[in-house]
Amino acid sequence: MMQTVKSFGAMLRASLTMLRRNRLLVITSLGLALISIFVFGWLFGSDGSAQLRLGLVDEDHTSVSVQLTSQLRANDSLRLHTGSQSAEVAALRAGNRDAVLVITPGFGAGLASGQAPLQVYYNQSNPVTQAAARGAIQSIVANLNAGITGRPPVVRLSEQAVSVRSLRQIDWLTPGMLGQLVMWANLSVGIVLVQWRKQGILRRIAATPLRPSVLIGSQILARVLISVAQGAVLLAVAIIVFRVHIVGSWLALGLVVALGSLAMLSIGFVIGSFARSQEVSQTLNFLVSFPMMFLGGSYFPTTSAPAFLAPVIQAMPLTYLNDALRGIINNGAGLAAIQTDVLVLAAWMVVALIVSIRAFRWA
Repeated sequence: MMQTVKSFGAMLRASLTMLRRNRLLVITSLGLALISIFVFGWLFGSDGSAQLRLGLVDEDHTSVSVQLTSQLRANDSLRLHTGSQSAEVAALRAGNRDAVLVITPGFGAGLASGQAPLQVYYNQSNPVTQAAARGAIQSIVANLNAGITGRPPVVRLSEQAVSVRSLRQIDWLTPGMLGQLVMWANLSVGIVLVQWRKQGILRRIAATPLRPSVLIGSQILARVLISVAQGAVLLAVAIIVFRVHIVGSWLALGLVVALGSLAMLSIGFVIGSFARSQEVSQTLNFLVSFPMMFLGGSYFPTTSAPAFLAPVIQAMPLTYLNDALRGIINNGAGLAAIQTDVLVLAAWMVVALIVSIRAFRWA
C-alpha cells in the first residue's frame, strides 16, 4: 500500500512537471479561451443581441392566440420563446428574456366583445432594453388594434416591470470559454498516452510494479489541478477586465470544473487506449473536440439549431458542462438545480473510465 502511494506521488509530480512545460497545451486550452474572451468581450462589450428576446405565454389557446403566436414568430426582430408563465417570468428574472407577453384567458372572445387584455412584464434593470421592449410590444398592440376596423382600440396592455439582473454577451460567453478550456486541456491526454507508448515510456514503466490505475490516476489528478488553475486565470481576467460577476457558489463552480475535467479526461483516455499511432489519436481528438466546440454552446446558443442536430447536441458532454457552468455563474444555481447536468457528466466519466482501463495497453 505504501509503495503504491509513493508511486502515485512520484507519477503525480512527474505529470505536473510535464504539463507545466507543455506550452502547446497552455496555448490550445487557456490561450484559445483567453483570446476568445478578449475578442468577443471587446467586440460586443455590454451589448446584447439586436433581436428582442420575447417570452410568449399562451393561456387563451384559441385560433386567435395561435394566429398571433405565428405572426410574432415570423417577426425577424423578435427571438421568440414560448412556455408557461412561471417559466418565462423566471427566465426574465434570470436575465434571459427582455420581456414576457402573456395572452390572457378569454383574449380571443374579448376581441369580439370589445375588450381583449394582454399582460406584459418588462426588464426594468436596463432602461434602454426596457424602452426598446415597450416600443416593440406597443407596436404589436397598435397593429392588432389597427386590424380591427370600425371600433375603438380593443386590445389593451397591462404592463408590469420586473427586477432583473442584466446579462451581457460577455457574461454569457465566460462560462462557455471555461467549459471549452476544460475540454481542450483534458482531451489531449489521449495524444500524450499514445506518444508515451510510441517512445517506449509505457513499456519501461510496465517493467515496474506500477499498475495502470496508478498511472491513469496520477494523470487525472495532475490535469484536474492544471484545469482548475487555468480556469482561475480565465475567470480572473473576466472579472477584472470585463467586470463579469460570479453569482453562484465558488465551491459548486470548482466541483463542476473538476467533474467536467474528469469526464473529458476519461474520453481522452479512451482515445489513447484505442489509437495505434499519434496521427490517429490527433485525428480522433479533433473529430471529438471540434463538433463539441461549435455545437456544445460555448460561443452561441444552440436552441435554434436544426432539429436533426438536436440528438447530437444532447449527446455531447460539453453541452451539459456549459449548461451547468452558466447555471452557477450567471444564475446562481446550486448543485440541486443542475443535477441533470452533473449526472450526465458523471455517467460519461464512469463509462469512459471503465472502457479506458479495460482497453489500456502498455505497448
